[in-house]
Amino acid sequence: MATFDDAINAVLAGASADELETTMLEFKQESDSIKHTFETITDAVVCFANSVGGTVIVGVADKGRGIDALLGVSPGLQQGLVKGIFDRTRPSLSVPIFEREVRGRLLLEITVPQGATFYANAKGTSTRRVGHECRPFPPEEQRQALASRGLYDWSAALSGSVTYSEDEIVRLRRLLRAANKPDLAQQKPEAILQDLRLMNSAGELTNAGVLLVGDVDEIARLIPTYGYSYQYRATPGTEASARFRETRPLLAAIEYLLEAVDARKLVRPLNIAGGVQLTLQDYPPEAVRELVVNALVHRDYEVDGSVDIEQSPEQLRVTNPGGLVFGVTAENILSHPSTPRNRLLLETVTTLQIAERTGQGVDRAYRVLLRAGKKPPTFTDHGTVVEVSVPGGEGNNAFARYVNTAMPDALSADIEALLVLDALCVRRSVDASEVAPLIQRPGVGAQAALARLASAGLIEPSRRTASAAFPRYGLTSSALTGLGLAVAYHRRAADGLDDKVVEHVREYGYVTNQTIRRMFDLDLYPARDMLRDLQKREVLVKDGTQARGPGVRYVAGPRFPKRLS
Repeated sequence: MATFDDAINAVLAGASADELETTMLEFKQESDSIKHTFETITDAVVCFANSVGGTVIVGVADKGRGIDALLGVSPGLQQGLVKGIFDRTRPSLSVPIFEREVRGRLLLEITVPQGATFYANAKGTSTRRVGHECRPFPPEEQRQALASRGLYDWSAALSGSVTYSEDEIVRLRRLLRAANKPDLAQQKPEAILQDLRLMNSAGELTNAGVLLVGDVDEIARLIPTYGYSYQYRATPGTEASARFRETRPLLAAIEYLLEAVDARKLVRPLNIAGGVQLTLQDYPPEAVRELVVNALVHRDYEVDGSVDIEQSPEQLRVTNPGGLVFGVTAENILSHPSTPRNRLLLETVTTLQIAERTGQGVDRAYRVLLRAGKKPPTFTDHGTVVEVSVPGGEGNNAFARYVNTAMPDALSADIEALLVLDALCVRRSVDASEVAPLIQRPGVGAQAALARLASAGLIEPSRRTASAAFPRYGLTSSALTGLGLAVAYHRRAADGLDDKVVEHVREYGYVTNQTIRRMFDLDLYPARDMLRDLQKREVLVKDGTQARGPGVRYVAGPRFPKRLS
């Protein structure tokens, strides 16, 4: 957050006030009407108080630059403004206001803390700060904001029900045993539910308790907004060949939905070094689990709608009602602190080890997909509905093989490192400013991620920018070779790798996979990918004496470089 001095110095240096306004900084100017002045400044204060707080600087023109932008305020405005804001806020809000003199102009600095509750102006209008704008803050969003602050939890509210399903208790016991909680699993149903805070001492279930262990009729009566659906299409535009819409209790729903996706999975083996074989799927089950559980646990149960899953070979799409949790956006979903909408419900499924708590499971979905050579999920917040999509089809075998065999273990599980590596398979170089939005971190954090990869020898700064604070990085020769066909551009010749192969063929007449592996310290499959690339570019061709196997020789092709005389 910029300080008063920083903001004013920036204006004096030539920036306009509207260019400097942020989530926590607003400029206002005094108008001819004292009433209008009080109202506009009160609205700005309400907007900040309903968000994370901020600073309002009064006496600066929106469009002006330099000293001319400092219009100043009337003497005595400060004293009247304190009371003016107090009288025009509901509930009444008192904020500190300081007089600041700059170049002979009197300005006001208003420091607005985050409110302990939510405020409205005298007309009953409530707003909140989003970016550099004040937007309407309706009751449903206020409820979500209270939940994000831990002050409201729909799932922990008592439902009035004292009925639970014996079948769901059996399922709950099984999950507790699988989560290494055998002592709790063998307790009486009431003891289990009370320990998990799904039931109070009087035997009344919470809303989370009804969702998890209530029977279908009780859920329909008490939580009519609950429901989920699934459909499978051979192609996105065809009729669904399989579909269902149900209201089974939530634990049963998770199992049933995951089974439906898994039944239509596409599986492929991937050979890696040492005779080991990875099993890759178009929709990795760990990622699917996190996204499905995330949708069911974080949806808004106080609005109509259902969790819907659509599967086809091209795409898996999961939608849920209610928009993203307050404060979370598609641009910060990886880095934003966990802010559960239904805290007790999330705590319970976390205890049962059905899903991850940290990062709402999204981080695990990213990691699993990237390690399988696939792109991460795409989140779209439509306001009333959140949509998550995962691309179908095969992932990138070369990327998956490299990540699972050639990268250091710590980096192969590092989401930020995987995202940078994925970007460098398409872009020749990146810097911190380009990486920051990919990993959803500020520039300093992005530079730290790049530094980790550079320390491991996977990327290196360009010669021209090596001494800069934020250099541009590209893949090292060894990483480029190891990634092989995962890289969408060709730089081998520029890095001298082609030259080494060419010189070997000139000297010995041929090269083999084993030779490539020895020359560049590669495993079997990256060496194979490198040879395939050289064949594709007609630098090499098979000599025809052996079709396959370790003895296959590769000789000069039509585009083999001629020796310069």
